[in-house]
Amino acid sequence: MCIVRAALLSSILLAGACGGAQATPPAEPPVAEAAPVPAPSSEAAPSAEPAPSAEAAEPAKSAVGDAATPSNAPAQPASKGEPDPNAIRDVTYVVVPDGLKVSVAGVRFVVSASALQVASGWGVKLNVVASALDGKPHSLSSPKSGPLAFAGSVLRKGHSEAEPFGDERTGDGEQSIFGDDPSKFGRTWPAKGVRVLGEGDALELQVALWGLGSEKDSRRPVKKFCHVRMQVGKGKPRAMLGPPPGIATK
Repeated sequence: MCIVRAALLSSILLAGACGGAQATPPAEPPVAEAAPVPAPSSEAAPSAEPAPSAEAAEPAKSAVGDAATPSNAPAQPASKGEPDPNAIRDVTYVVVPDGLKVSVAGVRFVVSASALQVASGWGVKLNVVASALDGKPHSLSSPKSGPLAFAGSVLRKGHSEAEPFGDERTGDGEQSIFGDDPSKFGRTWPAKGVRVLGEGDALELQVALWGLGSEKDSRRPVKKFCHVRMQVGKGKPRAMLGPPPGIATK
């Protein structure tokens, strides 16, 4: 009985020894978890560097156009002996007892203004004597209404807003000015069909020259020639003649 138990025990031990000699299978390496796949999106993934915008891709454009682009071409010198037709002209105003003296572009104009009764109301009469200071001939543009151009406004009695008015040029004549033969011209306001000034009315009249130059092709307007102000009360009004507003006199 003991022999059987010994043999049985030996068999068990032998089986255990054999089992222990067998290599233990290696453990399987852990499987790395797969990164979650993001759901597809309609927006493209941002790149590492932002793409240049249309404004950055194109060079900035100058706000003043081609004038700001420097040119390699040499500046063209003005032709000697030929006056610049666009040069700024000096205009001087001198208040005199008889009215106003205006000197511009080698010509002196002596201007006078007076109230003129028209029908049952009042208007303004301007007279001008022009003479050449440089002894050279000069040319005045003289359309149908003459060399003087009118614009301004009338504030009627009982109204809070003035009525503006202005000339429309008709025709294209010419009046010459010579040093030894002063030229005379004038004009009356209001024009035909325009309501005259009545008691309580006030006139602001801006006077210009349609064109002045040494010849016909060089004539340019004299926009600020003189200014007339007149307020109508009882009796004959007085036309106040002077330079344009904001202009100093000598």
